Amino acid sequence: MSTTVGRLTGKSALVTGAGSGIGAATAELFAREGAKVVVADIDLSSARMTAERIRDDGGVAEPFAADVSDEMSVANLVEFAADSHGGLDILQNYASNRSVVTQDVDVADASPSVWLKQLAVDLMGCMLTSKYAVPHMLRAGGGSITNSSSVVAWLSLESRPAYATSKAGVIGLSKSLATEYGKQGIRCNVIAPGHIVTPATEKQFSEIQTQVMLDHVSAPRLGRPDDVALAALFLASPDSTFINGQVLVVDGGLSAYAPMIPSFRRLTQGE
Repeated sequence: MSTTVGRLTGKSALVTGAGSGIGAATAELFAREGAKVVVADIDLSSARMTAERIRDDGGVAEPFAADVSDEMSVANLVEFAADSHGGLDILQNYASNRSVVTQDVDVADASPSVWLKQLAVDLMGCMLTSKYAVPHMLRAGGGSITNSSSVVAWLSLESRPAYATSKAGVIGLSKSLATEYGKQGIRCNVIAPGHIVTPATEKQFSEIQTQVMLDHVSAPRLGRPDDVALAALFLASPDSTFINGQVLVVDGGLSAYAPMIPSFRRLTQGE
């Protein structure tokens, strides 16, 4: 991976959902770019492994176990991050509840408890971490918050409506934060990935489903965690100081064209 070293030198960063996948890739990249990172995950062992990789690479990282759906847990997490590294400059939210994937069914058959669990982590988690991070950023004269949404916020998969709703809500929340605190130096943006190949998605999708997704991407490959991490680095860095309240889509062109395009491709190729 080619990056400009030092774009986050002297910054303190908190990355949630950083025990694996996109969160881990982002935490590691931030550390290589000079940030002091708090690696947060509900699974402490996973957070520790990410932090160990960062330290082995010469970076600074502290692991912390936190449930972003629990306000007291979030309050403790943010205080730990600020105390550990002398403040908080960057908040990167990736935490997502994958425990309810198979229960997130059609609305007519949906369980409200499943919706509440999904929204509690994916949407309320972003609100709670921001609630406690913003005062630290205000005292520092500014900061950067980036929340993770998804292209399913506006492109329905005909499944997982609770997840899609939570990710749409993240966009609304982020625009509100950008508007409320932009004049005080706090930016809030959104990353919206398409299909990214991670250990979690490899378990969720079959080889045939993965091939279908590749067919619908205007790129020669599917996305990788590093693709999202590089976008996160841009939004957290001084390179994007005039970008606020925006959604950066990282989907290999998935959402750029009309839905019949892959079928047209197959027709012209004689399939």
